[in-house]
Amino acid sequence: MKTIRLFSAAITILSLCAGIPASAQETLALRDHWRLQSSPRVSATGDVVSTAAFNPKGWYPVSVPTTVLAALVKNQVYPDPFYGDNLKRIPGYRADGWLVMPEGSPFRVPWWFRTTFRLPAAYRGRNIVAHFDGINYKANIWLNGRKVADPSTTIGMFRRFEFDITRYARAGQDNVLAVEIIAPGQGPDIEYHTKQIEATTGWDDHNPYPPDMNMGLWQDVYITATGPLRLGNPYVASKLEAPSLRAAHLTVAVDVTNVTAKPVTGRISGAIGRTRFSQPVNLAVNETKTVEFSPARFRQLNLRNPRVWWPHPLGRQELYDLTLRASVGRRVSDTAATRFGIREATSYLNNEGWRIFKINGYNVLIRGAAWMTSDMLLRLTHRRYAALIGYARHANFNMLRSEGFSIRETEDFYNLCDELGVMVTQQIFGRSIADEPLAIACVKDMMLRIRNHPSLVHFLGHDESFPTPTLDAAYRQLIAKYCPDRTYQPNSGAFRVEDRFKTGGTRSGTRELWTYANPAHYYTHKNDGAWGFAQSGGIGGVIAPFESMRRMMPKQALWPPWTDIWSFHTVIQGGTYFDAVLEAMNRRYGKPSGIEDFCAKGQVMNYESARGMYEAFARNKYSATGITAWKYDTSWPASPTWQYVDWYLNAGGALYGSKKACEPLHVQYSYDDNSIWVVNSFYREFSKLKVAARIYNFDMTPKYSRAATVDVGGDSKTKAFTIEWPSGLSKTYFLDLRLSDASGKPITSNFYWLSTVPDIPGEQGYDRAHELFWIRAKSTADFTDLAKLPRVALEVRSRIEGRGAERRAVVALRNPSKSLAFSVHLAVTRGKGGAEVTPTFWGDNYFALQPGEKREVTGAFAASDLEGAAPVVKVDGWNVSG
Repeated sequence: MKTIRLFSAAITILSLCAGIPASAQETLALRDHWRLQSSPRVSATGDVVSTAAFNPKGWYPVSVPTTVLAALVKNQVYPDPFYGDNLKRIPGYRADGWLVMPEGSPFRVPWWFRTTFRLPAAYRGRNIVAHFDGINYKANIWLNGRKVADPSTTIGMFRRFEFDITRYARAGQDNVLAVEIIAPGQGPDIEYHTKQIEATTGWDDHNPYPPDMNMGLWQDVYITATGPLRLGNPYVASKLEAPSLRAAHLTVAVDVTNVTAKPVTGRISGAIGRTRFSQPVNLAVNETKTVEFSPARFRQLNLRNPRVWWPHPLGRQELYDLTLRASVGRRVSDTAATRFGIREATSYLNNEGWRIFKINGYNVLIRGAAWMTSDMLLRLTHRRYAALIGYARHANFNMLRSEGFSIRETEDFYNLCDELGVMVTQQIFGRSIADEPLAIACVKDMMLRIRNHPSLVHFLGHDESFPTPTLDAAYRQLIAKYCPDRTYQPNSGAFRVEDRFKTGGTRSGTRELWTYANPAHYYTHKNDGAWGFAQSGGIGGVIAPFESMRRMMPKQALWPPWTDIWSFHTVIQGGTYFDAVLEAMNRRYGKPSGIEDFCAKGQVMNYESARGMYEAFARNKYSATGITAWKYDTSWPASPTWQYVDWYLNAGGALYGSKKACEPLHVQYSYDDNSIWVVNSFYREFSKLKVAARIYNFDMTPKYSRAATVDVGGDSKTKAFTIEWPSGLSKTYFLDLRLSDASGKPITSNFYWLSTVPDIPGEQGYDRAHELFWIRAKSTADFTDLAKLPRVALEVRSRIEGRGAERRAVVALRNPSKSLAFSVHLAVTRGKGGAEVTPTFWGDNYFALQPGEKREVTGAFAASDLEGAAPVVKVDGWNVSG
């Protein structure tokens, strides 16, 4: 039964639609039939380029949304910039972090986007508006030979622009639209003591910067037509009676604009399911009003026993649809729609100054990670969003922190977070920018756009820094006006924990947590361990599976560490930044013999560290209040880097270690005091749970066993017992934990590899001459004997089930040997020996099978990801014959 539920959840992830549109107006999407060209190759001016007389001969065919570089790569002007060191060969590339384009860059000059489209005859006599939902960075816009907008008003990557084109547009005829894009990074090329100077994408030190700085039409372009009244910014605020959840009180609001040169009287009507409401409206010439429907005046907006939105796995992700209509007389002038959820999400500072989140009246331990823009070229596909957010739900992460140097995320991102039950903290900017009015305009538009999403629960000001006083005041005012039910803190986290009261109740990471942290770290350290709220902690560098490594660079670049190309595919500081990872691997598991051995050991290292980190926060709740680890995803192929799912949508040991740790009902081991705990994330209690622990020597001979029966309260934890270590343990030994219900039915298990040599921290420092961080531990757990595990040939039976868009692999395994099968890895490939099918949502992966043990594991994947090949199940592992 448990397997079926898991598969159903994975199929839900695979099947999700992109969500409803923000507006139900008459809309003409301008996606195809665009042409692109660099301005030095275009002698004509915009008044000519935007006419039918102009011939765009030699221009590149593109579709929108796109950045300039993404379009040129698609047209094969440049090779795949994500492979090897191809990116370095693109003109305009600069190493390290940079904020200004170099002179001579082909992207420092403007680029033209041009399209011809036929406007429906039905638009005649209506108000026609051109929408640009994302321009980077400035633009001149022309339609049919007439200038519509210029850079004085059309500036800022994170704003939506609307232009009334009624007098220029030709209904029932062909129209020509031309957009001259001016990139960011046009200022003086000097040393800036900041990481962000404009309201545009910033990449911090995550990966190389795209040479075009993401210039282009990076979001949708479309045309709408309305009558005399236009609707905008529909909004539903809900006040939930928590924790009883017996009633919710809704306030509905929408902006209404009279687009005519005379006063207009109309009616605004709304519907939420079967609930209907309406009121008249009177507007003067060109007037805009916010029309509100309050629960005090409209009693039907007081809902009894509402369907409540919960983060996964605490409850259902219930969503409602609001539709609005503006009528003048008997004619519908405009419509709008949005989706919302009813929930109460708050946060506060506890007595120690740490931030605690509450959902629907209950405390919730935050375990998640920092979200980064999912593609360096901003190719923001629904498939990639669904996979990444689907993996977050799959791992039982309950929050993603949308990072401040990132884009302001799209509707697709937020729709999926709503549907999958992943809460979002939205960071506003990376740093303060000089053009503060522009920054404020971007933030206002962002809040109006995303405020209906129940997944949005909190705002951060800036990354590891404070906004200027004026920006901080503006952010607070905007939240109070547009998102009053969300909380705010000005700074993502303190470097000194005593400063947490100033930053807003969270702390940042440390160099150790950004390079390598062993699984005991979060138990044995207080200031940067499982205490309070870690906004940017982590386990350090995460190593991608070998399958991904061999796809991102030539074979000769893969070994030894760190070749120039491999170093390029880590972080912008280069591969030596992660020398501490390599040193820890050498001491902990033994020096790797090659890239495949390195990757195999990396999955095991990442698994044990990620599991230990999230388990430590669970055991220590609510002295520990949450962690959003640095970071969740990456925008290009990289390893080691900070990621739980890699660029190829391959989830390795770090993700599956996290998944194990974040089980809502879980049994776990404590690295500091050898205690065994049952942790419950649900808000209901469980009685008479059976906990069993067994210790095995390296040769799998039993050395110790103990059992206990425990009760665990809702959102609580119970200590079952403390292990008393037997004598005669081998240097590497194993701990097996099992949790069953009162009837003895298995709930979960947890398998640890431990060492008689303990992890004891020592000195750490930074070698400025060589730019290397070093750690000299007093003692490191020794698992080098794992290399001596005998090879195991598992008995495997597999089948592929499902029809239509979804498939699942069902894999039955048995270990017939007398040896442990360690870090067993499952994959579906495109034919025998083909590439892995990603994403695949496995119920478990990188797990151990004891002698004689049987297990059935399922993995859900999309049929389209087979790319026409036959699915083949592949089973390998640390000592498993593939």
